[in-house]
Amino acid sequence: MFATDVGTAATTWRPQLFGNRRAGDIADPLIEPLWTGPRVLALVDHDIVRLTDADGVEVSGHEEIREDLAAGAAATMLIEAYLTPEPIRGVDEIVPRDEITVPRGSQALSQMFLGRRGPRTERFPNRADDAPPRSAADSTSEVALVAVDLLWLDDDALLDVPLLERKRILESVLPESYLIRRGVHVRPPVDTWLGSWRAFGFSRLAYKAANSRYVPGEKNQQWATAQIPTR
Repeated sequence: MFATDVGTAATTWRPQLFGNRRAGDIADPLIEPLWTGPRVLALVDHDIVRLTDADGVEVSGHEEIREDLAAGAAATMLIEAYLTPEPIRGVDEIVPRDEITVPRGSQALSQMFLGRRGPRTERFPNRADDAPPRSAADSTSEVALVAVDLLWLDDDALLDVPLLERKRILESVLPESYLIRRGVHVRPPVDTWLGSWRAFGFSRLAYKAANSRYVPGEKNQQWATAQIPTR
């Protein structure tokens, strides 16, 4: 859907939908754990932060997330993200087991869940379609915002920029905090990551072609989902 400015994009665009192809048919995929919270588009324009759900309804609340986005972002941007408690739950809340063994190579995922748990004053150096049906409005527990894609930056839409490059730009413009995280993605082979993803409570994967573009609100046959094997 065409938009001439980021404000229009934020109110008219919807998260892109996954296609119907098998995950194994996606060429050159980036593979991500599929978060279980509601998908949102987050507009950050100086001190204005607006969260819109997959139906285009503005999401209220989440004031601490809004504060962190406004304080940390150095540019105007529109982000696709999930609102989910998964990154900020304690390990004992994730799986009912005595010990979680994280395979070598998954340090980044471990830090996403177990790190950055300090007080709010330490968050920034300069200041003190296949997910389960859970809506942003229904969430009563503390959630984090996990950013997985960047759709607009300053004056430019990034819909025609390949996904891998959009993710690289996102990493450079969006700082992380306790409540703001950037989603993890890997390239095949993914086997060494599956154990840790299962341990952290994930049950599904997202396969997204590294060269794929973004079509708001439409199915993209270069995106697919798959079940994480039980073993």
